[in-house]
Amino acid sequence: MTSALLPSPGRAEAPDTELRRRLLHCRDRLARRVTERVGPDGLLRAPCESRVLESALALRLFTEEQADPDARGRLTAYLRTTLATCPPDALQQALGRAALGLTTPGDTSAARAVDAIDHFTADRKRLMFKVMLAELGAAEFPRVASGAFDGSGQQSWLHVEMTALKVLAADGAGDLGRITGRDWAALAPAVRPGPAWEGNNLARLLGLLALRKHPGHRRAVRRVLPDLAAALRPDGGIPFITGMDVFATATAGLALTVFGHRGPVVRRMADALAARQNQDGGFGFHPGVRQSDVDDTSYAVEFLRAADAARHRRTVAAAAAYLLDRRNPDGGFPTFVRGAASEIAMTAAAVNALAPDPAHAGVVEQGVRFITAHQQEDGSFERGWSRNATNAVFRAVLACDTLRRPCGGPAEDHAAVERRRLAKERALRHLAEARNEDGGWGHLPGDPSDPISTAYAVIALSRTAERSAMYRDALAHLADRGQPDGGYLSRPDQAGPRPLLYDVPALADVSVLLGLAHATAGPPARD
Repeated sequence: MTSALLPSPGRAEAPDTELRRRLLHCRDRLARRVTERVGPDGLLRAPCESRVLESALALRLFTEEQADPDARGRLTAYLRTTLATCPPDALQQALGRAALGLTTPGDTSAARAVDAIDHFTADRKRLMFKVMLAELGAAEFPRVASGAFDGSGQQSWLHVEMTALKVLAADGAGDLGRITGRDWAALAPAVRPGPAWEGNNLARLLGLLALRKHPGHRRAVRRVLPDLAAALRPDGGIPFITGMDVFATATAGLALTVFGHRGPVVRRMADALAARQNQDGGFGFHPGVRQSDVDDTSYAVEFLRAADAARHRRTVAAAAAYLLDRRNPDGGFPTFVRGAASEIAMTAAAVNALAPDPAHAGVVEQGVRFITAHQQEDGSFERGWSRNATNAVFRAVLACDTLRRPCGGPAEDHAAVERRRLAKERALRHLAEARNEDGGWGHLPGDPSDPISTAYAVIALSRTAERSAMYRDALAHLADRGQPDGGYLSRPDQAGPRPLLYDVPALADVSVLLGLAHATAGPPARD
C-alpha cells in the first residue's frame, strides 16, 4: 500500500454534503478526461509547449546556418507573437528580443534577472544564461576559467550543456584552441538523428550551436537541421523537452489509485510504466530518456505498488534499490546523482516511496530528519523542480506522516515524533499565512492563485483536522476553477533549467486530480 494511502492520525474533516457532491462530480469528470489521454501504449500523453528560450536558440542556429527559411519564419512569428501577447520572464524576454535583433542598448533587465537567481545551483545557472545572452548578441561573453564549465558527475544532459557553453565562451574569447578532442566528442549526442537525445531540446540546441564552431562538424550539424525543424510545435516554437509521458502516467495513475479507481485502464497504465523502467532500476521523465531520477522513480514506485503490488513486485524492488543507491550521507536524496546536493522535495518523494516497506525504516527516519532540519523560518521548504512553495510543503507533510511509532517507545522516538509534529504544524501555518483571499494559493505568497498550487495545498491540508475552514475554502476554490470540459488551466509549476518555467498542460489536470483524490478517497471506482 502506498504511503499516500496510509491512515493519518489527523485526517481533515470531510466537506459538507453539497461540497462533497460537487467535488465528486469534478473528480470523476477529471478522471475521465485524464484517462482519455492514455494512448494505445498505455502512457498518458503529456507533450511540452513551446518556450521562448529554445525558440530563440533555434532561430539563431537556423539563421547562422542560412537554412530552412520556413522554419526561420515560423520561429520568428512565434517569438514576435509570444513576446507581444504573453511575455515570459525577463531573462527569456531578453533572449527572445536578441534572437530577433531587437536588443535595446543599455537594457539591464536580463542582467538583473540573472543576478536574482537564488537556487543552490545559482553560480552555474548565472554562467549558463550569461553565455546564452552573449551568443545571441545581448551581452559580453564572461571571462572565466574552463573549470567553471565542469559538468562531470551530473545528469547526462547537463554535461552536454556545460561543454557546449564552454565551447561558445571559448569561441567568444577567440580561444577555441583550449577546447579538447574530448570536449568535442562530448557533444556527439546533439547530432544524433531523429528526436532530441534524452528528449532535451535545450541540450541539443546548445550542442549544435557549439559544434558549428568547428569546421569539421558543420556538415553533421546541417544534417540534423531537418530533424530540428520537425520538432517545431504547431505554434512555430520549440519546447524545452519533448514531453513528460512517464511522469504524467505515474502521477495520474497514483491519483486514480488514491481514490480507489480500478479497472483495465489503470492496469494498462501500470504495465506500460513498468515496461519503461531503465536498466539502473530507475525511471526517466519520458520514453527514451535513459537518465533516471528520484522524482519519477518515487512516483512510479507509489503507483505500481498501489496498482498491483504482487504483479509489479520485481519492478518496485529494483526501483527501491535505485533510490537507496542515490541516498546521500546526510540522509537526504538528490535528483539525479549521489553526491549532488540533497533536496527537500526529492527526499520527501523517496521517503514516501520507501516508507511502506519496514526494511527501509531507518532510511525513512533519517530522510524525515533531513526534511525537518531544513525547514525554513516561515515553515516552508526550499522549492525544487516545482516553483510553487506548496509542492515541497505537501510532500514534506506526507513524509512526516510516514513514521508513526506506538506510544511507549524509546525516549528518542518521542522526541522525533515531536519534531515531526512541530514541522508539520509550521508547514500548515505557512499555508494559512500564504493563502489568498479567494481561498487558493499561487507560487509564492502574493502571487495570483492557480489550480496546481492550490491542489498541492489541498493534499497537505487533507492530513490535518485543525484547518477545516481553510480546507473547505480551498476545495471550493478548486471546484470553481474547473473548465466547461472538466479540465483545468493553470500557471505551470515545472522548471528547468531552474528557475525557468516550462509548460506541460496535461499536468494541470493531473495535479488537480491528485488533490481531489486525497480529498475524496473512498470506495473503489471502476472504468
